[in-house]
Amino acid sequence: ASAQTLETTVKVNLPYATKVGNVSLPAGKYSIKEVTNSVIEISSDNRNGPSVFAIVNAVSTPNGEGADRTKVTLKQEENGTYELKDIWLEGQEFGFELE
Repeated sequence: ASAQTLETTVKVNLPYATKVGNVSLPAGKYSIKEVTNSVIEISSDNRNGPSVFAIVNAVSTPNGEGADRTKVTLKQEENGTYELKDIWLEGQEFGFELE
């Protein structure tokens, strides 16, 4: 896979409180930016809100076409909490999969 880079900050909305690693992010609006080619920073748009770094792999979109909108995929755990799984980027043929 070629190195894909995200040059702009993307905005996403988390509909539920979502875990990224050991950090629980409350539902709300977040900005995602790439720090290095395998690390992203997810930060709350709320001034005092949390931010977290996550290690990611760039993955191709399932159909090989650019995503129609920026969106996140959440995975619901057995205990009912949500975990961030993938981030898809509008117009890009790749997204980020969290390790």
